[in-house]
Amino acid sequence: MPKNIEDMIVPERRRSIRNIPIPEGRRKTSGYSVPPPVYSAPSIPTVPPVPTPSEAKHYESDFHRNGARFPRMPRKGVWIAAGISILILLFAILSIFNGATFAYVPKSIDISFNKDAYTAEKSGEGKLLYSVIKLSEDKGLKVSASGEEQVSRKASGVIVVYNTTNKTQKFRSTTRFKTPEGNVYQVPDAIVVPAQKGSEPGSLEVTVFAEFPGAESNIGLADFTLPGLSGTSLASAVYARSKTEMTGGFVGVERVVSEKDKTRVTNDLQTTLKEGLISEAKAQAPEGFVLFPSLSSITFEELPQTEADKNSTTLNMRANLYGVMFKENDLSTHLTAKKADLAVGDTIDIVGLESLELAFTDTAPEDLLLSDKIDFSVSGVAKALWVIDETALRADLVGKHKRDIPSILNNYPNIESVNATIRPFWKGSFPDNSKDIVIKKLDVK
Repeated sequence: MPKNIEDMIVPERRRSIRNIPIPEGRRKTSGYSVPPPVYSAPSIPTVPPVPTPSEAKHYESDFHRNGARFPRMPRKGVWIAAGISILILLFAILSIFNGATFAYVPKSIDISFNKDAYTAEKSGEGKLLYSVIKLSEDKGLKVSASGEEQVSRKASGVIVVYNTTNKTQKFRSTTRFKTPEGNVYQVPDAIVVPAQKGSEPGSLEVTVFAEFPGAESNIGLADFTLPGLSGTSLASAVYARSKTEMTGGFVGVERVVSEKDKTRVTNDLQTTLKEGLISEAKAQAPEGFVLFPSLSSITFEELPQTEADKNSTTLNMRANLYGVMFKENDLSTHLTAKKADLAVGDTIDIVGLESLELAFTDTAPEDLLLSDKIDFSVSGVAKALWVIDETALRADLVGKHKRDIPSILNNYPNIESVNATIRPFWKGSFPDNSKDIVIKKLDVK
């Protein structure tokens, strides 16, 4: 009889091998086990509370370091610390630039001259002294020739005659000077050679001409003896040496220049040479000396012309300048002595000394090199300043306090006013090293 599914009923709690419990000790374990999944709720970061306005005023933010929390320094404290650091740095820098400046205005007066007469001499005590500088320059200009002519010309050049005796030596015109090779040259006029001073031989520059015309007398630099002194004690005491070469000796046909062209070129040469020599003399004047062109004399010599090309020739000329020089402080003091009361030892500096007009009282001496004194006049207006011994002043200021300045100035009556600056500003005394003290002379108004 077939069974229906409904007829198949499992009895409740029937025992089965699947339902028999197994003791723990007899359970078999597998080689691995899978741990059950662990679930945890996601963490939510903790947000620090928003500071109140009063807290935010004192603390900008917190920061963490190794788990610790440090508050930042207040802004006011930062500025105070920075200010202190800057002040310390500033004081350190100012201490490095240690020094002082002492500025002063010297005593001064206005002086005027109206052809006032003065005298200067080459030597002597308590007198205005002067010295003479001599310069020479040669120059030529090319000019068209107007024809030819037969000429016979002697060579010429400049020599320096030396005198090693303690007496002045005089020589007549045509005195001969001879080279070791036998060339003979003569002076056109009488000359006077100064005596030796100390260890410095007396000397005189002079132009000499060959004894005979011709190109064979054109030679280079040479030494000369005086045949007329041969056999005397002066034979070795007086001698000469070339300053320039001997040139211009010629015999033959030479191009000639019209008188009109010659006059024009000669005037141009003289003007150019004079301006050049005066400029050169001023440039060569030693520091502290002044040269006045008006107290100078210039002479000109025509030199032999030289051939330029087939249609022209070159006219040559030599100019000799003899210029009078003074030491600036000596001249300033001497001129002011007639205008103001000077104490013993006072030194004067005339501002714009070269602007004064100096001129020979009479005509210029024939030979400034041989003259022992000159007479001159002065015209113009100027300002005279008393010269301060700045070296002594600097030494007197070393280590002294500012309050000592009045007593120091008692030794400098020619200072009108002063202004002292000491660095750094909190120091009241001048540096102990004189090199750190700057002395400055202010302009007189």
